[in-house]
Amino acid sequence: MMRILLTGHKGFIGSRIYATLQNEGYDITGIDLGDKVPDGKFDIILHFGARTLIRNSIKAPYEYFLDGLALTVKFLERARIDEALFVFPTSGSIAEATNPYSLSKKNGSEWLKLYEDLYGLKTITLKLFNIYGETSRKGAVYLFTKAALYGENIPVYGGGNQVRDFVHVNDLVKCIVRIVKGEVGPGSYEIGTGTGTSINSLINQIEKITGKRVNREEKDFLLKEAPSLFAKEPLPKDPLPLSEGIKRVMDSLLREKMLNEK
Repeated sequence: MMRILLTGHKGFIGSRIYATLQNEGYDITGIDLGDKVPDGKFDIILHFGARTLIRNSIKAPYEYFLDGLALTVKFLERARIDEALFVFPTSGSIAEATNPYSLSKKNGSEWLKLYEDLYGLKTITLKLFNIYGETSRKGAVYLFTKAALYGENIPVYGGGNQVRDFVHVNDLVKCIVRIVKGEVGPGSYEIGTGTGTSINSLINQIEKITGKRVNREEKDFLLKEAPSLFAKEPLPKDPLPLSEGIKRVMDSLLREKMLNEK
């Protein structure tokens, strides 16, 4: 049976991938930062283990190098030895790599290309845009929805005109399943909806769906950000509409609130 190694299997995205592939009967092994890599040959390595917060990377650049680029090369080498397919998530933010996290992802993609050219390694790069979901504890959809429901103040940077692509985690997981089934070949793909939504528009939708006002704190950008980032040729088919995704996040937060109040 085909063996799959998933790094970062306890994280927001990794846990969804791990549970889905396990439930579908695949032989999948999950590890996280600091875990020992298991023995034995793997056929696919899904490398989702990394530090992921852009603003934190500015405070800890070396740690983000170790758990970013260095970790990527470590598992690239394992894929070379195993002759495994290597699947690597990068970020839409690499278009302007203004921080250690984005630069690590950009450099990681360059290392993938090097391993392809030198060793014939088969790789798939997934450019992730703004992934969100019910179990996330970060990202604009979760944070603004939570702020609306709880009456919290929340910063809005640069006037909120920047455009982003918000895609539900389930749409990413469906693409991973397609990759594991061999329906998606080596190459680079965009994981988004193909629709750009400004932060201001996102806030308006959240206010309409929750019936609550978002208390904005207008702030200047902490670092340079691209004005518009969204998928041009998205891999997900029929992605979940953003309005439905916001409702799911809201319902999850309300259930959590009810449990906390008991």
